[in-house]
Amino acid sequence: MTSSLSLGAEGAVFEVLVERPSTPLDPSSHASAPLRMADSNGLERLKLGEGTVMSKYLGNSIVTNARNLGYAGTIQLGEPPQSFQVVFDTGSDMIVVISNMCQGMHCNDMTQYTCTSCARTPYSYNITYGDGTWGAGPIVTDTVSLGGLVVKNQQILDITKSGLDLSGYGNGVSGLVGLMPHSPVARAIPPLQTIYENKLLDQNVFSVYLTSSLTPKQGGSFLFGGIDTSKFSGDLNWVPLSTAPSVREGMWYIEADNALAGTTPVAGYKQSPWLFDTGTSFIAVPTTFAQEFHKLIPGSSFSATDQVYTVPCTGNTSFAVSFQGQVYEVPYLDYIARASGGGPNSCVSLVMPLGNYEMYILGDPFLRQVYAVYDFNTGASRIGLAKVNVKNGSLGNEGLSGGPVPGGGVIAPLDSAAPATRTQHWITVLMVPILIVAGLIIL
Repeated sequence: MTSSLSLGAEGAVFEVLVERPSTPLDPSSHASAPLRMADSNGLERLKLGEGTVMSKYLGNSIVTNARNLGYAGTIQLGEPPQSFQVVFDTGSDMIVVISNMCQGMHCNDMTQYTCTSCARTPYSYNITYGDGTWGAGPIVTDTVSLGGLVVKNQQILDITKSGLDLSGYGNGVSGLVGLMPHSPVARAIPPLQTIYENKLLDQNVFSVYLTSSLTPKQGGSFLFGGIDTSKFSGDLNWVPLSTAPSVREGMWYIEADNALAGTTPVAGYKQSPWLFDTGTSFIAVPTTFAQEFHKLIPGSSFSATDQVYTVPCTGNTSFAVSFQGQVYEVPYLDYIARASGGGPNSCVSLVMPLGNYEMYILGDPFLRQVYAVYDFNTGASRIGLAKVNVKNGSLGNEGLSGGPVPGGGVIAPLDSAAPATRTQHWITVLMVPILIVAGLIIL
């Protein structure tokens, strides 16, 4: 890989390429949610009138762009390694895969995990996502490989009872990798926590670069342990994670001091935490914010049937937010989608109201505009932002979930700590539309 990397002392970095699957979507295969894909002019197309927009879209390690639904990358689990194409999701916590013992909807539609080298734990986990899909099963530990970074004794949610449907992301997607630094659920350990506690990286950061390319393995990358300075210009704007009372620890929320339509501030907006979520394919906002923002978009109107705003397919008014005084814009054509079945000037705004939820989420339309560095050092958690300015478009030569970039090596963590005592603990997590409820049962 030819790029300029900011490394730790040992220079060990690990990159996962991600992609947006380019196979056509069959609307009948996912009738519960609108579908988005690119038309011949590259403008996304959104199918309306079929329920709420899914938010668990792909985001990842090297990535392929899934029709602007999100980003998919590949990981390996177990010994010998089993490969899985997964959603990389900064809005959830656990690695989730389908067990070969799974019973329920869609179990046979996805690649199944066989627990040949795993160790059982006394815990299980129930998880429900904002689109209504869900999964439940035991937590096991096994070896996980992320772009050549080998993590041993990592917790995995092994789904044995499932209503989880990932078909909307394209063929082959069969799980998720949560990239929250900590879990809001007692005794659940996300991969970033294991990586941090066992000192597997010289720098406890991962950097996300996403593109709109539909070319396989050119959708972007998740770089673990380094910063690729060839993908942005200027200095990183380091913004601390929000400590607002409404924000749970471990979630990638930072405070935006202003929000704008073009250069006009959105009326009524006050500084608020925004969730950076690679697993969401739109920009989610409270209802009142959506109303005030779209008042500033000429020709916009609200569809009560579809609960979205229709907008002209051409325009110049950007969406923008500012962090610590620095403004980051999403161009007009990057936050609209063409409505499937509509006329040539029938488009939908991807700045979408969240109904009764007073939440702000920056999904892929925004994240494609910035190079984002997620710092998961305990006590110093923050996100570094810079405007994308690609001086070198190379995404490495590792291939999908290939080996480390030069200077990296395969390293294993220390043995995990002694098992926790057998107590019962339930936690309800409000993370709509990414994660609604997560319960941990001690068996």
